Amino acid sequence: MVKLFSFIQTVLSVFMIGVMVLAWGLPLIPAFISYDWMTDLYTGTNSSVTLSIKAMACAFGFLIWGISLLILSGSLQFLLHLRFSSRLEAPLASLTTIRWAICGQLHRATMPFLRHAVPSFLGNTYYRLAGCKIGQNVNINSCRLNDPSLIVIGSNAVIGGEAVINGHLVEQGKIVLEKVVIGERALIGGGAFVGPGAKIGNRSTLASRSVLPKRREVPDNAVWGGIPARSIREESE
Repeated sequence: MVKLFSFIQTVLSVFMIGVMVLAWGLPLIPAFISYDWMTDLYTGTNSSVTLSIKAMACAFGFLIWGISLLILSGSLQFLLHLRFSSRLEAPLASLTTIRWAICGQLHRATMPFLRHAVPSFLGNTYYRLAGCKIGQNVNINSCRLNDPSLIVIGSNAVIGGEAVINGHLVEQGKIVLEKVVIGERALIGGGAFVGPGAKIGNRSTLASRSVLPKRREVPDNAVWGGIPARSIREESE
């Protein structure tokens, strides 16, 4: 089984090179079109003006590339992501693991631009396309929601900068995927880590740099912090 998994991993790694070429390459098409359009607008001979237009065209082309990348990557993840109720286990050498790995790589492909698109409607739109269930007025300031399709975020929640949310882990030679649920008006501090299967209640806070282990549940109206995270209120009593 180990040899089989190693072989599959090698083949998948080579395959992912092609996926990355497509993920980064296809969005360049509208970027190049926009560049040609902008540079063709000026037909004069002033070199300073020409260089300025080319510089602005490059910057605009980068924005077009990034937005196109988010749309393409999010759409592909929507088509490929695994659909289940709350928990799924599968052997490492399985099609389930391959589908999860492809979605994970597509998400990582967005990093060059996604970090500049959060927090904004662009970031939220990408996460929704990738399968994340997001309520109204949610502020996501992190590109490290590593398993978007396994995350549910209630309305008016705030995800701090560089917070990491994982919906996967490996246990006893199996990939384990578990939904992460973040309640309404919840706050996850910057740099915090939330493990798979964890739940954060409505109006609750997970302090900055805290680590909420797998399958832990923060009740409603609570403030937790530390490594591993626990109730701060209990500590102060």
